[in-house]
Amino acid sequence: MGKKDLNIFEKMRGIYTPVTEIRRKVLAAVARMIVEDQPPRNIEYIPYQIIDKDIPTYRESVFKERAIVRERIRLAFGMELKEFGAHGPIHDDDVINTITDSKILKRPIVNVIKAGCERCPEHSFIVTDLCRGCIAHPCTSVCPKNAVSIQKGKSFIDQSKCIRCGRCAQVCPYNAIAYRERPCAAACGVKAITSDDYGFADINYNLCVSCGMCIVSCPFGAIGEKSEIVQIITAIKKGKRVYAEIAPAFINQFGPLATPAKIHSALLKMGFLDIKEVALGADKVVLKEAEELVKLIKQKKEPHISKDQRNFIGTSCCTSWKMCADHHFPNLAKNNISESFAPMVETARVIKNKDPEGIVVFIGPCIAKKEECFIPEVKSLVDFVMTFEELVAVFQAFDIDPVDLTEEESINDASSIGRNFPVAGGVAQAIIQQTRALLPESEKNCDITHINADTLAECLKMLKKLKSEKYDPKPLVVEGMACPFGCIGGPGSLSSLNRAKIAVKKFAEEAENTLPSEYLKKK
Repeated sequence: MGKKDLNIFEKMRGIYTPVTEIRRKVLAAVARMIVEDQPPRNIEYIPYQIIDKDIPTYRESVFKERAIVRERIRLAFGMELKEFGAHGPIHDDDVINTITDSKILKRPIVNVIKAGCERCPEHSFIVTDLCRGCIAHPCTSVCPKNAVSIQKGKSFIDQSKCIRCGRCAQVCPYNAIAYRERPCAAACGVKAITSDDYGFADINYNLCVSCGMCIVSCPFGAIGEKSEIVQIITAIKKGKRVYAEIAPAFINQFGPLATPAKIHSALLKMGFLDIKEVALGADKVVLKEAEELVKLIKQKKEPHISKDQRNFIGTSCCTSWKMCADHHFPNLAKNNISESFAPMVETARVIKNKDPEGIVVFIGPCIAKKEECFIPEVKSLVDFVMTFEELVAVFQAFDIDPVDLTEEESINDASSIGRNFPVAGGVAQAIIQQTRALLPESEKNCDITHINADTLAECLKMLKKLKSEKYDPKPLVVEGMACPFGCIGGPGSLSSLNRAKIAVKKFAEEAENTLPSEYLKKK
């Protein structure tokens, strides 16, 4: 038997593909243009720098390749895409207006570049060349709609009759019947991706929660997100007081030799005034949600508490998970998911309390954080969001290699359990550990039941079971993560999932404090 098949989320992660190369080249070229104070008209040269051959490499024509790159450049500047028929010079008033230290980002964050979409077939079963035209042909016998027949000695599936039950694939002795589906749609746990009238991928923004899984699952690179690197670099170059808050998933994202201390040095060299661990905000969230759980445990012991009271503590750190719960199970979410803000917000609050005029940049693996910044209270605290992938491009533009820098100062803001937030299950365990520390001695060993899910499809299944009360015993802590393996599987991450998981655990063990209460209560 071979190894277990990879799921859609793992198939291209941690692999440097041509899609990855083009995406990063565009980001680096745009960042370099701003760093070097190049005139806005130079934006027109970038497609020719990225696609520098006169013959096509990836598509049927070099002109189409450059057209797609042009759309990627627009996203990198934070601009809107131009649909078919609207293509023209990239250098226009929109470009001039993006070179600012003010926030310009508008919804939607995640966008389909239709010029790059190959109109992949939607989910269906097809007969492959493995078919031997066997005498038994059980595929025809089990089909409830007579969609499978023998034509020219081989099995054939009539797609107009097929109901996609998959019985034919199950019984084929040669595994000759394959299931195919559009990768972006397969990765979308909330079923927000459909097809437009022409067969191109289309996003239903009433369902989309900006998790970005479609971006890293499309093998044609036809989906991208808007960036804020132009505005971040502009703010730094203007001498603004710009602070970085870096998510705990940053460990090993820039290679094993780029230690936390070297990343700290690289960010300072880039022009950030100071750097904070977002794990500090995670600690604040853990302490608040642990206090909520202590209260809930006490309430559970009082029989007079009405049924409409909170049944569990739902974690609130993952933007896409919370948006998903709010949309699909509004009452369940409203009554049970914690009202505490995400670690990104709590860390930004610490920075803004010290420097109200400072500009805060969140750096992490998450695209949904850009969506979260449209919430007024969040917008007042977090000015810009940058992914790890975008940061690599900016490092290149500034000609900074973290590995070459000296370890002048390390990052040391948070506890062990706060640093373990980005791994699936880490948030629930952190809340439970902190809760036990807050409970009276006689109750520290009480049973604190918990459940967790990662990927939105699994989160929805978990929420459905919660609403139907199918968990026995009922959980007291519920953790949801939109990305596979947790935040370390975010679309803006660089490392392979397993390596990132190991690295985060090791970094967490190096923290001076185990629990948030060990140092936050003292402050």
